[in-house]
Amino acid sequence: MRNLISGIKNNGDGERLTEEAKLLAQYLNQYRYCIGRKKALENRRQEILKDFENPLRSRRIDGMPKGSRSQLGCAEIPLQLDEIDTKIKEQLEHTKQVLSNIIDIINFLPKSSIERSIIENRYIDRYSWEKVCQENLISRTPATKKWRKGLYMLLEQQKVQEILKEYQKQIQD
Repeated sequence: MRNLISGIKNNGDGERLTEEAKLLAQYLNQYRYCIGRKKALENRRQEILKDFENPLRSRRIDGMPKGSRSQLGCAEIPLQLDEIDTKIKEQLEHTKQVLSNIIDIINFLPKSSIERSIIENRYIDRYSWEKVCQENLISRTPATKKWRKGLYMLLEQQKVQEILKEYQKQIQD
């Protein structure tokens, strides 16, 4: 990784983020993606339950050939529910691990710093910038500057750099 200290001077006050800072922000955003995936799976489960409540449907006859997929009808619904429940449990476990990893990184910031508060609000609480500003009693521009400063403070940590190198390898595979 490049000299991160120069990155702070050049990018801590409104400039574009360095590639390392973008990668860190992407890493920290994993929790948001995990929660979104879990919600999508839960919505899929609700749709399956709706099918279970109304299993009898008339077939639409449109003259088009159908695939060779087996038509189990009502018997297929419990199988789908089991499959989706398994996926939801797996996603919950993955989400817990991701959250733990993110908290481990955020713990490198001073406990009572505004930078930590803003980063926690953005990446753990998943707040919008408007809500972050309300929570921290700060306007958008200073909040963004503090967020950037927090990212660069984290990038100064050797352990964070090691975690990001591993993460970059994972996403490139």
